[in-house]
Amino acid sequence: MEIYLIRHTTPLIDKGICYGQSDLAVGNDFEKDSNEIIKSLPLRIDAVYSSPLLRCKALAEKIISSSDQLSNYIIDERLIEINFGKWEMKKWCEISHEEFKAWEKDVVLNPVPGGESFSELNERVNSFLQDLSKNNFQAVVIVTHSGVIRSMLSLINKISLIDTLNITVEYGAINRLEV
Repeated sequence: MEIYLIRHTTPLIDKGICYGQSDLAVGNDFEKDSNEIIKSLPLRIDAVYSSPLLRCKALAEKIISSSDQLSNYIIDERLIEINFGKWEMKKWCEISHEEFKAWEKDVVLNPVPGGESFSELNERVNSFLQDLSKNNFQAVVIVTHSGVIRSMLSLINKISLIDTLNITVEYGAINRLEV
């Protein structure tokens, strides 16, 4: 199975704000960026999976509307970004230094205050991949977030979660995986 992991396009939010599971609109370059992404995808796609957040659903729906052979569109809660709890929609510079330092000691296992840890995100992503493997799809598109993409890269490529934090996942980036 070919998996095309796509990070959503640039959201409509100022830089420097923590926004994990906050539901943001797509940015001003959405049309241009989404058209470029669609050009990079194969003609035959068996299914499109999406995070339930608007910034992912908009791209997933645009991909679907560009295909005349696609019949499977699935929104899956397990593809949502990490929950940044009480840090959501705060400027990174406004987050308590003590809370940030405590989290930073082990970003894989320590949950954000009121949120979740990277390992908790990884558990739900693993559950998603196990279910995905039960299908007979040839090519699948997954529109999601950088944390989820890093988790999938960890699970599929046998990379430690902490090492995936060194992987840059740009807005609109496509990672093609063979599973």
